[in-house]
Amino acid sequence: MNPNFDIVKGIWYPITLSIVLILIFLFMPKKLNKTEIYTTFGVIGYVVWMVNITIAAPFDIFDIGTKRDGLPELLLYGLIPSLIAIIFLNLFEATKRKKALIIFFIILSTVLEWIAHKTGIMTSDIWKFYYSIPVFVFVFFVGLPWHLKFIRTNHLK
Repeated sequence: MNPNFDIVKGIWYPITLSIVLILIFLFMPKKLNKTEIYTTFGVIGYVVWMVNITIAAPFDIFDIGTKRDGLPELLLYGLIPSLIAIIFLNLFEATKRKKALIIFFIILSTVLEWIAHKTGIMTSDIWKFYYSIPVFVFVFFVGLPWHLKFIRTNHLK
């Protein structure tokens, strides 16, 4: 299987977003330890890929880049969601205004997906960007806080 590194419409968006998120991650003061970062990166990346493989791809809900897998999928499934989750959890630990942070990340994630649709890197006849809002609400209100608590209470440090 040959990877698809073809230049596709809108590829600049996930590349630019990945670079920005990597820089934020590298330079932010770390509130999470290395095990929490490593575990979060792997779990979130795995969950996003599994949702794509089991739900999005078989039902052709949306397409990223071209019909073949390549760099856009690697960035939009494997890197960007994991970095957003790590940045969120790092800030979540540092703030007393948790609800405001959660709402900010729900809005931010919705806007980032909207931009993916507008740039043409993410296309669909079925999925509208605002369909993801309930998913983002669950992820930021329940999923990620539970994930961090699970890591810490099960002594994975």
